[in-house]
Amino acid sequence: MLPFVLAAKYQNPPFYPSCFRCTNSAHGVGASEEGPVPLSRFLPSLILLELLERYTHFGHRDLLILLVDHKARLLLVMSLNFKLHVPIMASGNPPFIIRDHLYSVDDRLKRGRPPPLLKGADEDVIIDEEPAPEATSVIDPASVSRCCIERGLFPAVPLFFQYPCSTSKGWSEWVDAELKNPSTRDILSRAGVLEAIFASKACDIHIKVKTLRHLVRRWSTETHTFICSWGEFTPTLEDVANIFHLPLCGSQDPFHIALTAEDGPKLEILRKGAPTSPSTSLRFSNWIQFFGNSDRDEPCRLAAFVSLWLGRFLFCDFSQDCLHGRVFPLALAIARGSMIPLAPMFLGHLYRLLDQIQFLEKGAAGTMAVETFVNSSFLQIFLWERFKGIQVSPLPYSKAESLVASDEDSYVPSSLPLICRWFRRMQRKGQNFLELLDDVEQFIFRPYCASSEGFKSMPLYADSAALMEALAMPTQGCRLRREALLSAACLPLPTFGDDHLEISVHYSPYRVRRQLGFDQGVPSRPNHGGSLSLHRVFWTGDSVPGDGRPLALALAIRQRVGGLSKAYQNYWNRCFASLSRFHAAHCDRLIPTIIHHARLVSEEKAISLSEKRNLPFISKSGEIVGDFSKLKRKLEKSGSHSAGKSVAHGKRKREESCSAEKRQAVKGPKRFIPKVAAGGPPSSRKVALPESLQQQPVAFGSGERAAPKASSPHSTSQSKGKGKGFSVTPKRRSMRILETRFANTRKNKGEDSGPKVVVTVDDNSDDDSDDDGTAGTEANIHE
Repeated sequence: MLPFVLAAKYQNPPFYPSCFRCTNSAHGVGASEEGPVPLSRFLPSLILLELLERYTHFGHRDLLILLVDHKARLLLVMSLNFKLHVPIMASGNPPFIIRDHLYSVDDRLKRGRPPPLLKGADEDVIIDEEPAPEATSVIDPASVSRCCIERGLFPAVPLFFQYPCSTSKGWSEWVDAELKNPSTRDILSRAGVLEAIFASKACDIHIKVKTLRHLVRRWSTETHTFICSWGEFTPTLEDVANIFHLPLCGSQDPFHIALTAEDGPKLEILRKGAPTSPSTSLRFSNWIQFFGNSDRDEPCRLAAFVSLWLGRFLFCDFSQDCLHGRVFPLALAIARGSMIPLAPMFLGHLYRLLDQIQFLEKGAAGTMAVETFVNSSFLQIFLWERFKGIQVSPLPYSKAESLVASDEDSYVPSSLPLICRWFRRMQRKGQNFLELLDDVEQFIFRPYCASSEGFKSMPLYADSAALMEALAMPTQGCRLRREALLSAACLPLPTFGDDHLEISVHYSPYRVRRQLGFDQGVPSRPNHGGSLSLHRVFWTGDSVPGDGRPLALALAIRQRVGGLSKAYQNYWNRCFASLSRFHAAHCDRLIPTIIHHARLVSEEKAISLSEKRNLPFISKSGEIVGDFSKLKRKLEKSGSHSAGKSVAHGKRKREESCSAEKRQAVKGPKRFIPKVAAGGPPSSRKVALPESLQQQPVAFGSGERAAPKASSPHSTSQSKGKGKGFSVTPKRRSMRILETRFANTRKNKGEDSGPKVVVTVDDNSDDDSDDDGTAGTEANIHE
């Protein structure tokens, strides 16, 4: 049977099931080396019917059948019109999809809204060599998930942020232990990561999932900016330098690190990981327990420490509890004191994961949920720093200092990093983030210029004290000047790709120039040539390229806020009109093009994740699932059902007991038979009888033997009477309780009396004191 490929004719590129591939024949479409192939040769195949049944969500479509032989040669192309039973339109709610019903498109980007009046537009703002608005391409609405969702191309599915936002157990203690060593602090300071590692010891950020879900769906994969009604904004290198305190430039190529002779054995130790099973050797908890043990003298202890920080806080994208070996060479370089350009690598990594969210959401087309390891802690702090209307209160400096200072001997820098004021802060519930997002008055273009109660910010401004002292400190001043220029330069960002090799991610500061203190004109992307060749600017002394305009790399002073040109107002009106036309155009829903991916989540797993986070969604059956309150009620219902069963069981037992008592009353009174341990009381235990029992005379009588024979092979007979009391133990295993009865229930008034119980015992002794071997003992019942 020859394989074939089924594709949708209207798609570009066409959809191919992942198990097939197709190549063009050298003899043209519809022909092979042997000539045309009759269709009847392939009609008996049942695989075609199976594929048609599997992909019934094509709807009413012209399907293209490509018949391919085992050599991947195209044999026949045929177009058929199949009328399937499930037409999928953008305006309908088709079955078999899941939707995040908490997501809303009721904002200022909605269809029918007029273009906004941009604040800060000034006709007097003149930008040299500004391109014409009509000659510049507008933002592609298809690159923004929010626009695609409103148009109906695919639904908003549940999105789960899996990045671990709190610290791992034992990490804070390990940071304190390492930073107490002055030589370790000196190495990390030369590498430019001392403050960043210090801030990670107590990094605990409470994210607002619903807010982040709306934010990431404003991301444009084309421009790498967030789209709002008033324009664009994006995380820049300035944000990374101030929030995470990562170095913007370095002295070492991060993708081609030369290992020394000492680094080889250390790298092997790091790759082996903790001495556990291979599947858990790189787990965070095992890593901390093994390498963080102060009693062990590991030669690669510092490298293991830096590896965990890199894999846990910066480049966590495949597991929330495991390291990846790609960070080991970086850690070895940092442990030697080499500076790595971690800020552009982190920002490129962040951009790449934001692109991945839209890629998966569009590819799944509502059939599965999406999980992501994008650094949600950074995104949440970025919003808190940039939007002043969000109701969250940062920590005062004194409380932040007490939070990060574990004890008196722990290291605390003279000025805390800015991120410390957001530890354990929570955003107020019920606030409408969409109103803030589309209000330019709520956006802070330059949040790091104002001093924040002693928290440290990076000097990336022309009037910063550190740059003014560049002449007195040439080396440090040149580095700070270079970092400031790199933050504003339109250079591609180097980072790790899916194959963990070097890739390039485009960076668009020219679209958000107001965030850097410059005037915003019509965006025009500069062309610097090869992307990979420009990466070396971040770790070499090569000059920072500009965009060809005069003073393109000039730094803005701290207090300057840029304006908008009139041409940019016209350009943004064109972009807004393009968004409106895209929303109004009729289209059918996209078909799923991704069947399996590590970041796609099945409905069952999505329900479990939603119940833990109390984030309900609409399942494929149309029901709202994943609500924690429903789960709680379900558990309470099952608990009450179990309790009801136990109550009914107890009631049934009581009824049976009452029936048994009634039957016993008919038969006659039941003789009381006390329970006696089979082995009798242990010989070592002494039973001290009360004084009232010692003064009572011994009564003799006979009784019927009713108790079973007590057996204890090691029982002895001892009787001691000294002082006020004595101890009694059975003489032999043949001692039996024959009868127990009540006597002298009430005496005359005024006498010290009470109910008595008389116990008749047969000890079967050999002495001659008892004729029949029985004795009666009397005691008060309360004793």
